[in-house]
Amino acid sequence: MTGLETVLFTLLGACFGSFIAAMAWRLPRGVTVWGRSACPACGHGLGVADLLPVLSFLLSRGRCRHCGGRVAALYPLVEAATALLWLACALWFADPVAALLVAWLGTALLFLALVDAQWHYLPDAGVALAGLAGLLWLGWQDVPALWADHLAAAGLYGGLALALRLLVSRWKGREALGLGDVKLMAVAGLWLGLAGLPLFLILSGGAGIAHLLAARRWGGADGGEAGDVIAFGPALCLALFILVLAGPLV
Repeated sequence: MTGLETVLFTLLGACFGSFIAAMAWRLPRGVTVWGRSACPACGHGLGVADLLPVLSFLLSRGRCRHCGGRVAALYPLVEAATALLWLACALWFADPVAALLVAWLGTALLFLALVDAQWHYLPDAGVALAGLAGLLWLGWQDVPALWADHLAAAGLYGGLALALRLLVSRWKGREALGLGDVKLMAVAGLWLGLAGLPLFLILSGGAGIAHLLAARRWGGADGGEAGDVIAFGPALCLALFILVLAGPLV
């Protein structure tokens, strides 16, 4: 990409970041995703000046222009993170289509991680978008042998996750590893193929353990005294995106 194309690609990422930040707030609360953006405090409709990624938050000093209510800092953080994610893809991949598809995947994964971290579920819409990006990526590679390998991997990853869900749920006497995690595991297989399974299990497991230890240390888990109930989706999302980016190196 040229310098201008990279800048435009990054700005597009910031716009998508604004969208997923809004969707991460709306979907779990049952608010329609098609309605006009409005201030959560006063309900006043937001115009273009209120919706510029990062910039609007800075210019308004983190407050609604209409009622003065505080705007959550999560919004500009997600917008900036998504912009950086798209910039990283633009710089990492020589092929613009590959950069776009991996940026699409990263945006979907960030959305899933946001929702799972707060609400402990992975929306099917986000998982489907990540899976669709994987199918388009496979098609763009134009290597017929990849299809059999990666589709088999999707079944294997998802099957292992489902088996783990059943075993741990039986052992614990309560649901463990939600179905959203099982579906996301299948999507990971679609992207990474059979050869990526060991690294994915190690990286996602390590991230999940680190999350659990941090939750126990600082009281962020929901597991009562045991503190062992955490959202595993963010660890899966992080591991998948890192391995997709590192694919040419691994």
